[in-house]
Formats: sequence, C-alpha cells, structure tokens
Amino acid sequence: MFNPRAKISVVPLYGEEKLVIVDDLLLEPYKMVELASCSRAEFTDADHNYFPGPELNLAPEMTQAFDQFVVEHVRKPLGARRTNMLATRLALATLQPPQLQNLQRVCHRDTVPQPNREGTGAMVLYLFEDQRLGGTGFFRQTCSEDEFTHMVLQSGVIDRQAFSELTGAGEGYAVASDRYFDKIYTAQPAFNRAIFYHGTVLHSADIHSPALLRDDVRTGRLTVNAFFNLRRNAA
Repeated sequence: MFNPRAKISVVPLYGEEKLVIVDDLLLEPYKMVELASCSRAEFTDADHNYFPGPELNLAPEMTQAFDQFVVEHVRKPLGARRTNMLATRLALATLQPPQLQNLQRVCHRDTVPQPNREGTGAMVLYLFEDQRLGGTGFFRQTCSEDEFTHMVLQSGVIDRQAFSELTGAGEGYAVASDRYFDKIYTAQPAFNRAIFYHGTVLHSADIHSPALLRDDVRTGRLTVNAFFNLRRNAA
C-alpha cells in the first residue's frame, strides 16, 4: 500500500512543533481515488468537526495500515514516543464561503493540550492534482487564552459581520493572519503528498479559490484525513 521510497522531510514550525511531509506516500494512489468514486454515495456531511464537506470512514484494515506507517516512518520525526491510529476518513471539501460557519472562517486546533504530554496527531493526504484547490495553512496564536475562549463563545451567538469585526477574519477560508492568529507556514498541496502534525497546532484548509471546489471526487479537493493518539518524547 505504501511506497518504500517515499520522501520524508521535516519543517520546523515553532517551539517543538514540527510538520512532517511525506511525498509519494501510496504506491497506487489512484486506487484510493477510485474507492472514493465508487463509495461517493456513502459520504455524509460532517456535523461533528470543522471539516467543510462530506466524509467517509475508511475500513479498519486501512486504518491499521496507516497506523503502521506512522509507527515506522513518522513517529520519530514528529517527536512522538507512542502513537495509536484512531480514524481515517476520505473527505471532500465542498462548502462555499457563504456556507461556512463562523469558526470555519478562522484556524482551529484538532485537540487541546493534554497533561503528561499526551495528545492527538493528524494527517492530511492530498489526492487531487489541481494545486489551486489549496494545501494547509499553519498559524500561531497571538491573543490570550481568555480572548481565544471569548472568540469561540461569541462565534455561536453573533452574525457573520460581527464575527468579522471581532476577529478580522475574511468571508471565506482562513488563508491569512487576523487579529487572533499569525500565519506562519503554508503546506503546499501535491498529489499523493501527506502531512503530519500535532493536533494542538492551529491550522486551516488554505483555500484561496473556493469557486474551484467541486462535489466530485475526481476533480474536487479530495483528501484522506486521519487522527491518532500520541505521546510526545520527554521535554
């Protein structure tokens, strides 16, 4: 399933946070696209997370295979001593800016910091060839925790315009710095490229041209998104 000659590189983000980039991850990536095409009717809209479109859980054996790859090739460069894959999903970004909820217009974390250096890691595998569909942007928080909490609480009770005035967020996806976050790095997309990072790192889909998003796995922004438990190495 995985390419034994995949190219692995590490990008420092800030502090101890790193981004692991794996190019040419799958031996036969178009088989994953074909699986998505054959299973498109089974995708369901994500109502439990920040993902802006429908998703489909992959079979347990695929989740196990991704877990083994992380153990063998990603855990060490990511700075983790233990990992355990939780879920892998095919995902298709489809939402246009007017459809985005307030919190989908700013960057987000996949998890909050946990004690004992426990936490969650994440993976995005790009399965589209049109780079204009966008990669992933990474951010650093510039506001206080109290301001961050206030922003999250306000997002559910104020309208779009008021949220823009509060945060400086644009009408679409979070592709630039705002009043709460500085953009520090953009992972550029490439077909069959995967990125791995700690879930506490703020990030967002870097979609500058949402008009290009399609409800079609062969031409749209198809990814595999994965999440795994991890424990960092000792500080």
